[in-house]
Order: sequence, then structure tokens, then C-alpha cells
Amino acid sequence: MKKFLLYLVLAVAALGLITNMDYFLNMIVNSLIFLLIIGLILYGIYYFFILTESQRKYKRALRKSKRKYKSKRK
Repeated sequence: MKKFLLYLVLAVAALGLITNMDYFLNMIVNSLIFLLIIGLILYGIYYFFILTESQRKYKRALRKSKRKYKSKRK
């Protein structure tokens, strides 16, 4: 009888831990998605409203050049 009660308590504790972890992981994922969206919005504001057209062209050319020489090194 004591073993049955012990296993019952352990099963309830495990169930509680699993449901709590689900809630906790859901909170973490929601926070990460929120931070990602805020970061993308801030980067968009920076890219389209702060950088000049010539700076944007330079950044595009720099990315293209990095891709080109990265593939040649391998």
C-alpha cells in the first residue's frame, strides 16, 4: 500500500512538472518570437529611414562580395 501511494505521488508530481514545463517553454518561445519581431521592426526602421540610398547600395554590394568570395574559398 505504501508503494502504491509513493508511485501515485510521484506520478502526480511528474504530471505537474510536465504541465508546468509546457507553460514555461511556451512563455520562452513567445518571448523569443516577440523579441525577434521587435528586432526586425527596428532593423527595418534603421535600414529604410536612417541609411541613405548610397549606404544601402554599399551594404548590398558588400553582402554580394562576401558571398562571392566565401564560395571561392571552399
